[in-house]
Order: sequence, then structure tokens, then C-alpha cells
Amino acid sequence: MKNPISHKVMITLFTALLFLAVQTNIYAQVPEKAMLEYPEADKNMNTVKKAMEAYETGNWELLRNSVTEDVRFYNLGSFDSLNLDQTIEYWKKGRETATPTLAENQIWLPVSVKEGPRQGQWVLHWGSNTLSYPNGESISFPYHIATRMEGDKISRIYFYYDNNRIIRAMGYAIDPPLKEEDDEGLEDFKPNEKRN
Repeated sequence: MKNPISHKVMITLFTALLFLAVQTNIYAQVPEKAMLEYPEADKNMNTVKKAMEAYETGNWELLRNSVTEDVRFYNLGSFDSLNLDQTIEYWKKGRETATPTLAENQIWLPVSVKEGPRQGQWVLHWGSNTLSYPNGESISFPYHIATRMEGDKISRIYFYYDNNRIIRAMGYAIDPPLKEEDDEGLEDFKPNEKRN
């Protein structure tokens, strides 16, 4: 004698497996949102390499030729963003006290993003910068940049590096705004206590 419940269970399981198999096939057909290989990849990478060379050598004309007129530079020093002329002045001022040298073992990754808020062609870059001072001291730090391309020029460049590392290497102390035992006014931020 057949058990009707086990037959229903088997049909339900089979239907669920069939549904999952179809869903997996559907999701497998979704096109990639980012591509690492695209026609302008090498050209874009060379443009960014020229811009980094311009920074290292102080060749501001080469930098101007590598960027759009309305380019923005983000996260340099304590600034949110700078235009091209402000960036050149910032870097010229820095050269009064230190000379930059970029390490040879750099990593470059061109990416084309098809959709979303980061849509466009980008070049991601990782490297190490050494600032050499006239007194013989130097500070080395890793950095990462993300450059947004517009045509064959850079329209946005985002710098990521640990500014605190540079500040401390220069001999400055960084004190926290609050001592750990001074938690007055931080009742809402205590992670281990339940809130009402």
C-alpha cells in the first residue's frame, strides 16, 4: 500500500529542486557589471601612469595634459577635494620640504563598470610613496588611488593613504579627543548596554 503523504512530500521536493535549478540558470545569465578587459584599458592605464609620473617629477604640464579641465582630486592631505591648480600648488608646496619617489613594484588594474553609481572606466592603482627630506630622513607609506576616466583623460582621482602615519613619522603626537574613562554624554554609544 502506498503512503500518500510521502508521495506529496516527494512531489514537493522535486518541484522545489526544479525551481532552484531554473533560478540558478537564470542568475547565471546575468551579464557582468564590471569588466577587467575593455578596448581602452591600456590607453587609460598609460594616462594614469603619466599622471603619477608627473606627480613624482613635478612635470605639471604632463599632469595638465593627463586630466580634464574640471578634474577633481579627492583626499589629499586634509582637503576634501581640490581642482587642478590647487593640487599643483599643494604638491609644489610639499616639494619645498620633501621629494617624492614612487616604488617600482606598482599594481595597476583597469576596470569598466557598466551600470550603477560608479559607471564608467576606472584605473585602480596600488603603490608605495617615499618622501625624502633634506636632512636625510624619509617617510614611506602605501597608497591606493582610484581614477575615473572621461574619454582619454582623468576626470576624478581619489587618493587613499594613512595620513596619520606621515604625521607621526614627522614627530607629531595625535591625542584622542576623549579619554576612554571620560564617557560622559556617550550613553547612547555603549555597545554592551540595552537601549529602551
